[in-house]
Amino acid sequence: MTGAPATPVREVRVPVAGRRSGRAPLTWAQRVQWNDTKWMEPHDHYFNATRRLAVPPGLELSDVAGLLAAVAARHESLRTRYPTDGDGSPYQEVSAADELVLSVHRTSGAGVEEAADWLQGRLRSRRFELSEEPPLRAAVLEHEGTPRYLLIVVSHVTMDFAGLELLTGELRELLGGRTTPSALPPVERQMLDQAEAEAAPAGLRRSEAALGHWEQVLRDAPVTVFDPPGPTQPPLDEPERFGQLGLVSPALTLATRAVAHRLGVSGTTVVMAAVNVVLCRLTGRDRVPLKLIASNRGLTELKNLVGIALGSCVTLVRTGERTFPEVVRETGRAALQAYRRSQCDPVALDGLRSRVSAERGVPRIGLPCGFNDLRPARPAPGDGEATADAVRALLPRTEVTWDGNRPRQEVTLWYWVEDVDGVDAHHALVDLWYLPRARTEELLHGVEDVIVSAAVAESP
Repeated sequence: MTGAPATPVREVRVPVAGRRSGRAPLTWAQRVQWNDTKWMEPHDHYFNATRRLAVPPGLELSDVAGLLAAVAARHESLRTRYPTDGDGSPYQEVSAADELVLSVHRTSGAGVEEAADWLQGRLRSRRFELSEEPPLRAAVLEHEGTPRYLLIVVSHVTMDFAGLELLTGELRELLGGRTTPSALPPVERQMLDQAEAEAAPAGLRRSEAALGHWEQVLRDAPVTVFDPPGPTQPPLDEPERFGQLGLVSPALTLATRAVAHRLGVSGTTVVMAAVNVVLCRLTGRDRVPLKLIASNRGLTELKNLVGIALGSCVTLVRTGERTFPEVVRETGRAALQAYRRSQCDPVALDGLRSRVSAERGVPRIGLPCGFNDLRPARPAPGDGEATADAVRALLPRTEVTWDGNRPRQEVTLWYWVEDVDGVDAHHALVDLWYLPRARTEELLHGVEDVIVSAAVAESP
């Protein structure tokens, strides 16, 4: 590519020798993400996750390839394909002997960081053929003849955020020479082991308990959340159908911490409660089901799994005629119960949803809203830090941005929060047919107003 800040030089075939081959049904977490990934095709590269690791001076390309082979040998998730059987049902197949392709690129007339940014974006933008290729791709960026960065890209079907952090940490320790492959602790659980555990009696009981929670929500939730704004929906793949808006607010950041400290809950619970309140106002419903992502990493057997363990769960919180502190506390209780019921067979869940929908007289009970919080935990504000005047003084610094259009989504609203240089950034990924920009801005400002008002109301 002419003018590209990095150019391909060659490909290195990296043989991998693992200990075990095997075939099993997808785990519940794999199936959840496989379903989402298949639905997003051909835009499923949207789910790819990348990491960039510095290669210390003194390491050659062969050293990097060797360490990459070592981690792929340790973790079966990196040697897994996801074919389908004659009925179209997916399964996982692990190969003991495998091969990774390590692409080598060289900086070309640009700074190393610029070239690495560009290359990372290029690698992420190519989708995985999950039935045919390993769910891990890797590249090395060379500068002045030496490796400077190792870049990895993984499919979300095989790896969640926590699993990727574990993998990245392991690679970083190996690259830095702080450990060796032989000195790494043994891997206690692989994805094949997880599939076996889920099919065992204890796993089936766990799934049944989770399905009971889902059934109660499906029976109590409104059958639809958003009223259609017109008779004819635009196509899901219409380029301007979906988009994302963001709100960055120092005032909301401080107010969230203050309310969380005052009520003895997490900042996540405070934001989730505010989203519940504003969604009920916007939709005219007294409660709106809110889908959450559970990491499930609190379970001992999943804590160090280099794979995917996440689960989908749901809350349903009535907000009408309640004070905001009451909604916060109820949201906390509902979230705790949901997270405890986040592991279940997604195929069985789909059947349950179809059955309850038919009994309630609708084709499909709507679950169009989701929430995720990616912020790190923060300390409580200090004395005098979160006064009403301090919070109000920060309000003029609130900024709303249009983050651009997005590929088609299964949800009408995905509300998520991240930390940007110590300030909370709230994002609303929306179906613009139901939630056009003005209405989405109303949603974002509404969340800010609810939390700031709660902080200011009882502030000294």
